Amino acid sequence: MSELFQTRLQQHLRRMLRYLRLVFNDHFVIALMFFVGGLGLAYSNWLKTLGPQSTWLVYVLGLILWAGLGLNHVATLLEPADTVFLLPREHDVHDYLVRAWRYSWWLAQLVQVVLVGLTVPLLMIVDQITGWSLLALLVTQLALKDAQLTLSVTRLYQIPLKLRRWLQLGNWALALVVLALGLLITPWLSLVLALVVAAGQRLLHQRLWPATVIAWRDDIKAEANRMLGIYRFFNLFTDVPMVQGSVKRRRYLDWLLKWLPRDQQHAFGYLYTRGMLRGTEFSGLVVRLTVIGAILLYFSGHGWLAMALDVLFIYLIGFQLLPFYKQYDNIVFTHIYPLTTKQRLQNFQRLLRNVLGLTGIIFLAAFWISNAPLAQVGILAVINVIEIYLLVTWYLKVRLA
Repeated sequence: MSELFQTRLQQHLRRMLRYLRLVFNDHFVIALMFFVGGLGLAYSNWLKTLGPQSTWLVYVLGLILWAGLGLNHVATLLEPADTVFLLPREHDVHDYLVRAWRYSWWLAQLVQVVLVGLTVPLLMIVDQITGWSLLALLVTQLALKDAQLTLSVTRLYQIPLKLRRWLQLGNWALALVVLALGLLITPWLSLVLALVVAAGQRLLHQRLWPATVIAWRDDIKAEANRMLGIYRFFNLFTDVPMVQGSVKRRRYLDWLLKWLPRDQQHAFGYLYTRGMLRGTEFSGLVVRLTVIGAILLYFSGHGWLAMALDVLFIYLIGFQLLPFYKQYDNIVFTHIYPLTTKQRLQNFQRLLRNVLGLTGIIFLAAFWISNAPLAQVGILAVINVIEIYLLVTWYLKVRLA
């Protein structure tokens, strides 16, 4: 079982590295460096405006740490065929799940260390926590995450539904109480309680799993959903075959088609627009990136950081829409259209210009609502027009070539 998990883990890591190389290309890394640098500068400037009187931040930080415990789950790497081939050795599969727990434990705890590290400056300013107390709070967070991961492994077995719900609810409630005591009273008290919770969760797991069997169907479905979430993130930057979009009627969007020309020269334009409105893959991508970009623009305030975010998100949306040009290449009827490649390209450019233009307007509105000076709004509007023009007229042709 150990060798089986090791083999699957190596295959999983190779697959993830292949997609990571596509995501973190040269352009994205440069943009990410500017984004992280600007965000760090804005965070540093915001810290200077805070003091011990900002007590409300203690409650916000507590909720952030509590919600952060939900990040990362146990990566079981189970496959549908396991219900047949591993069923005869079900008792030995526990060693496989222990291996999965260990791999997930290190990755999850690293995320918790980064999360607590980001909140340390705020804790030192607002809650006056320093030195060993910060270390106690960090260990508390790690112990609570350990308890949650252990509970995740316990829930891989067929335990009664009522007990499953009570365990999950009790774990989250205890974590909230422990963090509240640590931030409002003393981190040392929360440290002791967190260690007790983690030890109790492990003891409960050791008593439950030998008396039950693995919930194969639920576990395989949960692992498939976990991997789908990862692939959907990668799909924001590159094509992922494992993510298949679906088609929805969306009758309420039919009014948008009335604005389209219905003549022969715009046949591809009608096809692309209809596909964008009904498909879930590309339309969902545009909506997600637009919403995320607008929220970041609003909360990042005015200045060059917001402008850089605007440019970055418009580029990401335009870049991700380029594969949509070949969406219908496998349909034979599109090849017998009495239209030239130039007309098809012009129709797609029209769609891309409309989508990016609408996104740019939404970003400008979010930027203006954040009390940005009118002059900066005008500058950003000019930048958007230039960027969209370059993406549609120049970059599109370069990428398609």
